[in-house]
Amino acid sequence: MELTLLDYGNDVKSRPFGPLIGKPRKLAWPVDVYRVTLPHSRGAKDVLNPFEQLILQLLTAVGPMQADELADETCIPVDLVHGILLRLQDKQHIDTYHQVIQEAGATGDGQTDRALSTPTVFVTVLLFREAVTEKLLPFLHILDDTNPLRQKEQDGYIRCLPRKKKTVPKPPQARDVISTLRAMQKRRSASGNDLWMPAMKQISIIPGPERYWLDCPIAIQASDGEFRIADPFGDGFSLILERAFEKALEQDDELAKWLSNWKESLRNANRVVQEDPQAPPEPFEQEDNRRRYPNLLASLRLPRSRRFRSLQGIYGAIEWAMFYVCCQHDVESSISQLKLTQLTQQAEMLASSAREIGLTLPRFPFHFIAEGKLRSFSDQKAELATVLAIAIVQARRDHSHPLRRAATVFPDLIEQLLGIKKKRDEYGHGKHQHAATEHELPDDRFMRQLVHILLPSIVFADSPPVTNRDRLADAILDARAGIQSEFGFKTYHWLGAGVQDHLLQAERFWLSCRDHDNAAAFLFDLYAALQSLMRRYLADKLPPDLTDAVLVETARTQAQAIRSGDLPASLRTVKLASIRSTLQGQDPSLGACAMAFLLMVDDDTLDAVSNTQPTFIDDLAYITANRKHGNEALLLPREEIAALRKAAYNTIKTLSEI
Repeated sequence: MELTLLDYGNDVKSRPFGPLIGKPRKLAWPVDVYRVTLPHSRGAKDVLNPFEQLILQLLTAVGPMQADELADETCIPVDLVHGILLRLQDKQHIDTYHQVIQEAGATGDGQTDRALSTPTVFVTVLLFREAVTEKLLPFLHILDDTNPLRQKEQDGYIRCLPRKKKTVPKPPQARDVISTLRAMQKRRSASGNDLWMPAMKQISIIPGPERYWLDCPIAIQASDGEFRIADPFGDGFSLILERAFEKALEQDDELAKWLSNWKESLRNANRVVQEDPQAPPEPFEQEDNRRRYPNLLASLRLPRSRRFRSLQGIYGAIEWAMFYVCCQHDVESSISQLKLTQLTQQAEMLASSAREIGLTLPRFPFHFIAEGKLRSFSDQKAELATVLAIAIVQARRDHSHPLRRAATVFPDLIEQLLGIKKKRDEYGHGKHQHAATEHELPDDRFMRQLVHILLPSIVFADSPPVTNRDRLADAILDARAGIQSEFGFKTYHWLGAGVQDHLLQAERFWLSCRDHDNAAAFLFDLYAALQSLMRRYLADKLPPDLTDAVLVETARTQAQAIRSGDLPASLRTVKLASIRSTLQGQDPSLGACAMAFLLMVDDDTLDAVSNTQPTFIDDLAYITANRKHGNEALLLPREEIAALRKAAYNTIKTLSEI
């Protein structure tokens, strides 16, 4: 049927969209419109604030005065007086000589009546309440002969949203009108348009609403593959309508299908069949470097799905560069010195060594390096605290050590490294809440400089490789549509922005990966997403009253309700301190979260997990065992990458249902 729409400034020029995938579409948004009577000053823009009124009255009574004289007379700061005088000039109440401008026919004290008082009349305004979630929209339409209701006939296809319910909702109150006026005031404050704020007792609302449809453009952005809805009144985006649309997607299968089909059509539109041309290799991609520094190059290479290095890749590259530098110098004697130094004296020894080579000490003291960490280094494991300690000991003895050159360029090197580690740990353990951006991270430039100083044969290009922006937009759209299709809109919105971001990056890798691609970043994001959801699930659970001696055994017993056999090795070896920390709300790892889950949930939950996903514990252990420290190359066949993806996605679905 033909609809009569309300159109408030949705021409192409007023739309806020940036680069898009495809063309915008139209939504017919149901609204209940209430007629409201309230006082309105026709000359509201001429109303003066109390300071302006005071200055104007003085100039009227005394005559022209200079700013410093007015400041002395009124005790107002002279800078503020200068601003007040300029505003009075802008409003044409005084001239440049501070002489009050008299209106034609004005005499005596009546000459300032125009400025100090304005006629008030009662007008009818329209208050809009969207009818999907029944939220008031921040807009009032002042209705008169020169500003009628803006209606237009339906032009082309438009998607109608269903109303929340058939019954007439409770009418808004006077305080709702005031709140709407204040919201308009905030939106218009930048443009200097003042709004008249009436008293609540002067506001009258007709209870019965009029039902209309608002013309609302919706589009899919190229930057993130997500929809945005333009404000129907021509003022940027409408967050209220976007949140309401998300709720509608969860409750209306037909609407969710319409959006999915639209995204699917965009995924297939203008798709180029051939592969992206192979990007030119970076200068560091030399045969000698591949042989000497394989793990470093694995961290430096960009996945096909990314334009810029992730925080994990940056941090991993620094760790491996430090590792290879240590291996090129007298590593055995440095390890021996750390082993022979008492743990209580290690921090002091490292601090004095760092000062000697020119490094500024961090705000917090060094941590001691346990013998197990040194054994891990000998087993080709690169962890920042270990490689940094070894490099500092080496550089104190060796004046040609590259760390000394790095110290001259970056005296605060240790503090910068610890800052990157903190951000990487927060991201890798699902504690970040921001969406990833398609821009180079500031830490990338620092990493490139540091790695080149430490290993001069590692040379970087002056600019990042050129990437086809259309292909990038397609990849983001494909990934987001894939996640929404996998979980459904209700679960997708339940995940939250941080988990959505991790899954978006993982899905982008999955859609572009091939056999034996490096899946380390993919698994890093799956791990972080799962830990974030496990943290949220355990947040309101009470820890059991158990001693450390029986924690693991109790978890083993609880696991019998889900699976047969003993716990997987990656969970049996979780440190007791980590399990206890997770029970107290500080979860250091996904493995500790899995153990805490077994200890904190009740029997009904275990039964539900057993019925929904019998492999729940095994899938968590599978993800944990493969992730390890997160900086090692993980070259897997696509079938195994698919198995990791399935394990993570099934676990997420289970957590959303139990």
